[in-house]
Amino acid sequence: MLLLLGLVGGGVYAVTNPEPKLKVPSAPGDLSANIVTFVSPDDRVGVASAVAALKISPPQRVEVERAVAERRQRVGWIVFTDSMDPDGDVIAVEASGLTQQIVLTKSWTPVAVAVADGSPINVTGVRDGISGGITVGFATSAGMMPIRVLQPGEHIEVVP
Repeated sequence: MLLLLGLVGGGVYAVTNPEPKLKVPSAPGDLSANIVTFVSPDDRVGVASAVAALKISPPQRVEVERAVAERRQRVGWIVFTDSMDPDGDVIAVEASGLTQQIVLTKSWTPVAVAVADGSPINVTGVRDGISGGITVGFATSAGMMPIRVLQPGEHIEVVP
């Protein structure tokens, strides 16, 4: 009997307190035509999803969410792939002082970014997997967009 009450109580809790589903780009239709797909500041689940993906401390997450709500900062997604053969190439993505290292693969790698208006996003080659350079591609709603091959230490600037 107690087990039944527990199951029913758990079911009621799940229905009344559903976990919001995270919104992470997974198909071209989820992206804009630009390299950075910004999340509307009015999209609470979208903003929370992007902020949750940032590699920052909980107090910093609160500050970023506040800055987005106050329209002092924007959050968005850049989707990376290895534009040639996935061989362990590594890049660093720097936006608004936050640097995140990414290992490139053939599958989509969505990376959340938080930027102030007019601030660039830097993509820097960190490590060439085998040889032949660091091959980076961006996903947009129009498809894949490869960029020039980077060498370790080289960077490109993305202006959102």
